[in-house]
Amino acid sequence: MSDKNNLSPFLSISEVTMAMNSTLDPDKLLDLILDHCIRFCQIESGTLMLIDHNMAILNIVRSRGLHIEKDRFKLKIGEGITGKVAASGKSKLINDVSKDPNYIPINPNIQSELAIPMIVEDNIIGVISLDSDRINAFTQEHLEIVSILANQAAQIFKNLQTFRDLEQKNKIQQVLLEISKIVTSSLDLQQIFASILTNMERSLKLRKGSIVLYDEKIERLRIHAAVGLKDEEIERGIYESGEGVTGNVYKSGEPAMIESVNNDPSFINKVGYLEHFDVENDTVCLLSVPIRSEQATIGVLTVFLLKEDNVSLQTYQDFLKVVSSTISQAIKVHNLVDDITREISQENVLLKRELKGKYKFGSLIGRSKSMEKLFEKIRLVADSRASVLVTGESGTGKEMIASAIHYNGNRADKPFIKINCAAIPEHLLESELFGHKKGSFTGAFADKKGKFELADGGTIFLDEIGEMDLNLQSKLLRVLQEKEVEAVGAVKVKKVNIRVIAATNLDLESQITEKKFRSDLYYRLNVVNIETPPLRDRKEDIPLLIAHFIDKYAKENEKKISGISKEGLKLLTNFTWPGNVRELENVIERAVVLSQSDTLEEEDFADIAEKNTSDTSNNIEVITSRDNESTLTIDIGSNTYTDASLEQLDGKALEVVVGEIERRLIQYAMKKFRYTKTRVAKYLGINRNTLDKRIKELKIEY
Repeated sequence: MSDKNNLSPFLSISEVTMAMNSTLDPDKLLDLILDHCIRFCQIESGTLMLIDHNMAILNIVRSRGLHIEKDRFKLKIGEGITGKVAASGKSKLINDVSKDPNYIPINPNIQSELAIPMIVEDNIIGVISLDSDRINAFTQEHLEIVSILANQAAQIFKNLQTFRDLEQKNKIQQVLLEISKIVTSSLDLQQIFASILTNMERSLKLRKGSIVLYDEKIERLRIHAAVGLKDEEIERGIYESGEGVTGNVYKSGEPAMIESVNNDPSFINKVGYLEHFDVENDTVCLLSVPIRSEQATIGVLTVFLLKEDNVSLQTYQDFLKVVSSTISQAIKVHNLVDDITREISQENVLLKRELKGKYKFGSLIGRSKSMEKLFEKIRLVADSRASVLVTGESGTGKEMIASAIHYNGNRADKPFIKINCAAIPEHLLESELFGHKKGSFTGAFADKKGKFELADGGTIFLDEIGEMDLNLQSKLLRVLQEKEVEAVGAVKVKKVNIRVIAATNLDLESQITEKKFRSDLYYRLNVVNIETPPLRDRKEDIPLLIAHFIDKYAKENEKKISGISKEGLKLLTNFTWPGNVRELENVIERAVVLSQSDTLEEEDFADIAEKNTSDTSNNIEVITSRDNESTLTIDIGSNTYTDASLEQLDGKALEVVVGEIERRLIQYAMKKFRYTKTRVAKYLGINRNTLDKRIKELKIEY
């Protein structure tokens, strides 16, 4: 050996330590430590072995100067000089191997051997074995210095292994994120399967793979997706339960890990995977995990990879278990969607409702019987061309109903045009609805399309239709009858294909009686009537609406509000809500904005509590009678009739007392039904003319 190669102990330790700390690759570290140990000891050959605790053997991972087939050479722990060192953790310096009974001759030229354990945190992870063809080639200094280097290398090697494991797990996490995006981006199972396999192959270098599912038609397992296989090979991928690795995993429901498919009799290579690998079959590993649905196994996910040092097969198998669970969920969602597609028919309305969301239809929310009937009616009319008149109090969601009808019908991909007939002055509304030609009136500087023309092919929603001028009503009637519009100042008419949905909170029948609304237009619009129930008549929906609005406005205002207290819920549920859902939404939004806690409390709704108190004086009071056969007191709201006051009503007592009760009952009903006289008369059990007569006689203001 030259002086150049004859390193001082301290220089060698310093140089090796710096070099070891400069690499992040465990494989390079093993090469580096073995080369420096051989160089420092000035000998000819050496090996570095790592312990496989599962198999209780030493595997040669690096060798120099020895012609050994390291993949075939396996040394049991406790066997030979190196095996003894691995078992005891104590170094051995043998300067004449012929005198040591434990020596196993690997090479006839070897005369001396130095075996040093690699120890970290009291755990033996491997052995550095140095050999020489000279007797007395090693000194005590060699042993001490190599021991220092071995222990340093062991610590750094463990750190690098930890780093590589973290790196491997980080890659796996990234792939899992990508797979979750794949699953949620499509409903096509074949596309999902192919994308999952391709992503794993590209990102984690998992070579080849397949997703096998049980096919009920052929009563066997069949490849549904694969990566790296030809079509004819995929067609061969049919397995009986228990056949090969795939069949065994399916039958047992347990995963399989095969480190060398060439040496495992259970691997039958039925499809021909191994023909795609350009390496020794001994280096091809197989990982296979079951795909489960509920408690049953429905398929198998299998991947192949090349055996690499310091790569954790167990980590990859754990990863595949997560992927198989994701595949199972994708299959479940696909089956649900298949069910929905197969059962889109009128007689399965109830089933579709459950699949779409039991208590929600578009933006409409409710679980009351009245809302269920409303949802069903929307479904029935959505695909028709019939005009719809939506009636009900302000704030009950008439515009949402119109949207639900449009977007759940066959015009969903066409325009949905909305216009509020009460929000636009009469002289401008005609132009807004029907359009105008340039120069047709002052300010008409260019042609303008009207809302009806813009809605061609789709739906137009006319809100507050009861406020429309009578002249415009006649033009609207022509649109409904003739399906054509005439712009202001135009000579020709234009054909349009539109569906009209109108809404009002007025009693149009009363408007017709008062000559404020055309009866012929009313009957054209009122082909299908949908009446929106007031919130006070569907109190069971209030908790659902509260939860929805809390979630909505908590997100908008970036607040962490989880819900509402029992007292607060009771207060809101018992309120009459004259402004209906719109008022409830405003109340919840205000409470969310002003709240300083994570739960809405009763005090957050002080204004509602105050209204509840003030409203009680307007309610019809129960008639109370304190009757001992000689005295009588009758309380009606704020009026109290005693014996004395009743005496003064001699001859009119029944008329006055009953009239007071009747007046209050009519006032209550008018308020309850938002002054819709037809509904009030029905509630009271009288006809409309009688109601009008009593209102005049009792001088009821509204």
